Amino acid sequence: MARHDPVESFTTGSGPPEPEAKDDRFASARPAGPTIKGFTPAQLTATAIGTVLLAVSLWAILASLDQAVIGVLFLLPTLACACAFYAVGVRRRMRQGVIDELAEVLARHIGVPDATYLDIDARQWQGRGWVGVPHVLNIQYPTEVDDSAPDWASGVAEAVHAQLDEQYTVGRHNVRGHRLTLRDPTRTGGTLTPEPAARADRARDAVRRALPETVARPVPTQADLTSWLVPLGVDGAGTRVGWNLAAPQGHLLVLGRSGAGKRVLLTGIVVEAAARGWPVWIIDHRRVDLLGVRDWPNVQIVASTLDDQIVVLNQAWREMEGRVALIESGSSRTELEPLVVVVHHFREFASAVADAANRAGQGPAAASLALDRVNDLLRHGRQVNVYVVLSIQRADDPLLREENRDEVGTVVALGRLDNRAASTLWSGNVPAEQAEPVPGRATVQAGDGTPVLIQCFWTPDPREARRVNDEQDLYLLDALRPNVVTHPVLHVQRSRALTDSPEASWRVNLNADLAEGYGSSTSSLADWSRARTGGSSGGSAGGSATIAQTEAAGWSEMVMVSQLQVGSLARLDDDTGWVIIEQVEPVQNDGTKLLIRWRGNDGAGSQMVSRTRAVRIRHLNDGIY
Repeated sequence: MARHDPVESFTTGSGPPEPEAKDDRFASARPAGPTIKGFTPAQLTATAIGTVLLAVSLWAILASLDQAVIGVLFLLPTLACACAFYAVGVRRRMRQGVIDELAEVLARHIGVPDATYLDIDARQWQGRGWVGVPHVLNIQYPTEVDDSAPDWASGVAEAVHAQLDEQYTVGRHNVRGHRLTLRDPTRTGGTLTPEPAARADRARDAVRRALPETVARPVPTQADLTSWLVPLGVDGAGTRVGWNLAAPQGHLLVLGRSGAGKRVLLTGIVVEAAARGWPVWIIDHRRVDLLGVRDWPNVQIVASTLDDQIVVLNQAWREMEGRVALIESGSSRTELEPLVVVVHHFREFASAVADAANRAGQGPAAASLALDRVNDLLRHGRQVNVYVVLSIQRADDPLLREENRDEVGTVVALGRLDNRAASTLWSGNVPAEQAEPVPGRATVQAGDGTPVLIQCFWTPDPREARRVNDEQDLYLLDALRPNVVTHPVLHVQRSRALTDSPEASWRVNLNADLAEGYGSSTSSLADWSRARTGGSSGGSAGGSATIAQTEAAGWSEMVMVSQLQVGSLARLDDDTGWVIIEQVEPVQNDGTKLLIRWRGNDGAGSQMVSRTRAVRIRHLNDGIY
């Protein structure tokens, strides 16, 4: 079993660790306080010495009173107690030495600065001579330790086995409390022995029963937002399992049939990446699967048409090449923020690109454009912090050939796979338990680790939650929404309009770029909404002139609701569309919300909105407001 690599940390800071970089995760961590159980060895030795002095003093007093025989009767049992105290103190000191050596080994294994950062509570010492070995080990470790790998707890058990020469099993792993309990050591030395088949079956049944059918995505903490580990779900023990962008192979592959949960998982990955302030580019070949995150902060573009998808993929490849040039000119990789490129239903997208190239009369090189660009991103993107998230449906996809599979660090297989496909996907390391036909149930393999069964986190679709007005989903989305918007929206900018000629359109797409703001094809507010204004600088809405009648050249940005001002042109939600803000006032008895009064083409309205919710506002260059 491969041991956990401390480089793959759940709180890895602002970038992937360079080989020479100093690990400063524990700069603010404090050494663990020792667990006090009874008397220390020093206290027991002092008690023994005190008991001897007391016994000798009583004997001397009785001897001076001509009661020497009685003094001896008191002296002998008291001296025996003193010897017992001393013997217990010596044994406790020897046991403490065993635990101190174990702490040093575990400190190196899990990557903490030294043994003082660990608190090992050893109990129920039994067997092996006078000192014995502990029957139960409770290991308390700092919150900065990355314990998210599926085999992390078993790796610690293996390290303990190598030090104490006894086999331990994981009794409980309390991820929230950062406490690992190891118990039930065997009483024979040597190498680790496999569990009996019946016990293994019971363990698998317990894991299957422990997995819930739905787990809401947890709101990221401040430590999570500085981490390069994106949580995907939880295993049977409640341990979070994630996608580590800082791993040697940082890309992610999501595999699953329709209805298995790919859309929900990809939505969660996009939300997590955006919350960390990373830009996200999305190619949604199904057009509507990821439409709900189109207006999500830091999601710069969701390309739904094939023409736009070709441009976004080509531009992602150009971005990677530009970053490589920066590295060659002397820049550091740590200066480059992650760019997450999501390609949903890659095989269908690649086939559509090949068909478009053939219609345009292009050669085989153009027909394989999508596959070639994705292969280049997989091979070289991680070195410049460009990370690819691919979704496919079939395990026999040519993308999973050996040369491509080695470039993918984390694989998520949703649903059940047949034995042949599972053997190919997991390189012969087929998991003992297949995923059940439950939406979001998946098998995950990170690097060369053992595949583990998890339940993926449930992340609501923002568009669907607004449509049905699900209060619980809306509350969760509001908590997941980034408070800081770091990247503006992008649009496809072409040198000239697409034509009916497939050949000309192909050339236009290959030369197109991504630019900030909305393009001319979508900048007209008639396409966005039905907002109406009379052009008053005070924000009043009157008259018959509409913003839609004016060409809206300009740009937009995401701001928090608390930053809205009277007269702002804002998009509060899909139902109201673009409206003019007429009044912003606090809500009585609720300091977390603001009352927004607005006016649009369909009349005026008002709604209470969270102060920290991000909304899009429009800046126009033509002086309308």
